[in-house]
Amino acid sequence: MPDHPFIARSILRLDALVSAAAHGRDPAQSGLLIALSGGPDSVALLIAAHAWAGRRGAVLEAAHLNHRLRGAEADGDEAFCRELCARLAVPLHVRRADPRPLARRRGRGCEEAGRVVRRRFLAQLLRERPRLTCVATGHHRDDQAETVVMRLFRGGGPDGLCGMRPLAGRVIHPLLDVPRREILAFLEAAGQPWRLDATNETGAATRTRVRRELLPLARDIFGAGAGEGPIRAAALLGDDAALLDDMARAALPTVIAPDGDALLTSALTGLARPLARRTVRLFLAERHGVRRDLGRAHVEALLDWLGGGGSGGSLDLPGGWTARREFERVAFARGAPVAPPGARQLRLRVVPSDAQPPAEATPAWRLSLPARALAGSPRLREWRAGDRLRLPGMGGRKKVSDLLRERRVPRSRRAAIAIVEDDAGLLWVVGLARDERTLGLPGEEPTVTLIVTARGPAPSAE
Repeated sequence: MPDHPFIARSILRLDALVSAAAHGRDPAQSGLLIALSGGPDSVALLIAAHAWAGRRGAVLEAAHLNHRLRGAEADGDEAFCRELCARLAVPLHVRRADPRPLARRRGRGCEEAGRVVRRRFLAQLLRERPRLTCVATGHHRDDQAETVVMRLFRGGGPDGLCGMRPLAGRVIHPLLDVPRREILAFLEAAGQPWRLDATNETGAATRTRVRRELLPLARDIFGAGAGEGPIRAAALLGDDAALLDDMARAALPTVIAPDGDALLTSALTGLARPLARRTVRLFLAERHGVRRDLGRAHVEALLDWLGGGGSGGSLDLPGGWTARREFERVAFARGAPVAPPGARQLRLRVVPSDAQPPAEATPAWRLSLPARALAGSPRLREWRAGDRLRLPGMGGRKKVSDLLRERRVPRSRRAAIAIVEDDAGLLWVVGLARDERTLGLPGEEPTVTLIVTARGPAPSAE
C-alpha cells in the first residue's frame, strides 16, 4: 500500500531522521537497520522502511534477537521474521542470546538485561557494516507515555523525563508520534499479519504492568486523555533540555585546559551544578565517545570529588574509565590507571549518596555504585592468588593476576595491590577495575561511594 497515509508520513520521518543521523549525507549512501521483533510496531516500520529504501535507493537490512525465553513461541517469532524479510528481499541478521545469565550477574531483571543484550547486538552490526548509518526501532507514542511514567517513578531527572528522543546517537525512533491504534489499523488494511508476545500483556515486567495496571487507573482517575499528559510533559522538558545543552556547549570551551585533553577543575566546579553535569557529559561524549556508561550518580560523584579540593588520586568510572586529578586539571583515560599503594597503607570508607563527602588531604581513589550491590560490609585487603572478578561486558570471570599483567602493573607492585570485597566477593581492584555488579541503572538511587585513602590521622567524623 505505497500510497497509504502511514507509509507517506513514515517516509518523510525516515528522510529527516536518517539524514540527521548521517549528518546530511545522500540517503542512497545512508543505510538503515531495522530492529525487528515480529510485533506489529516493528513489522509496520519494516514495511514503511522498505518503501522508503525503494524510493531512495538506500540500503535496508533488519536484525532479530531471539531471547529464547519463550521456547517454541520465540522460535516462531524468528521464523516469521525470516519469512517476512525473505518476501521483501531484506537481509536479516539473527542472533540467539539468553539474557538471564547477564541478569543474574548484574542483579537486574530480564527486561533490563534483554535491552542490554539487544543494544550490544545492534551496535555490533552497525560497527561491522559501514553502509548502515543508524538503527530504527518501532517505539511509538504509547511507548513514549509508558517510558516517561516509568522514569518518573524511578526518580529520573529532566533528561530522563524527556522520554525517548527521535534521534539518539545512531538510534532513530520514526514512530514516536504515531499511536499504536494507527499502526494496527495500517497492518489490518494491508492484510499484513504480525506476531504477538503474550508476556507484553500478561507478564510481570515493569513496562507490562505500567501498561496493564497503572495507565488504565490513571485514565479512570483523570479521564481518557491521561496518557497524553506524560507525552506533553516530555515535550516541554525536551525544550528545556535543548536549551541547557546549548548552554553547556557554550560553556565547554571555558572549562577545557589549553591542551584540550583535560578539564579545569575550578572553572568546572564554578558552574551551576545542572550546567556542570551537562558540560562534563558533553566533554566525555565528544572527546572520548563516552555516552551510555556514565549515569547521573557517577557525574555527581565526580563533581563532589572535584569540589573537595586537593590534588592527586583518581575516581573509577563505568566502562573502564578513570578520572585523575593533578592540581587544576582532571583528565580521563581508559585502560591502565595508576594503582594505589598496598592495602596495608590504605583506609576504606563508605559514604552514602546523601552524605556530605569528606574532604581528602591525601590522594584518594573512589568508586560509586548502587547501594543494592553491596552484600554486607565492604572490606579492604591485598589480592590473593585465585581472586577473580567479572569485568563489565566480559560475560565471565577474570583472574586478578591476568588483569594485573594486562594492565602492565610492575611485578614489584603486584603483591600489594588492594582489593575491596564484600560477602558476595570482589567489588573493586582499587584504581584498576570494578566488578560488573557495581554498575547501576541511569539515575538509580540510592548510591554509595567507596573511598580509599592513604592511612593517616583518622578524621574527626569517624
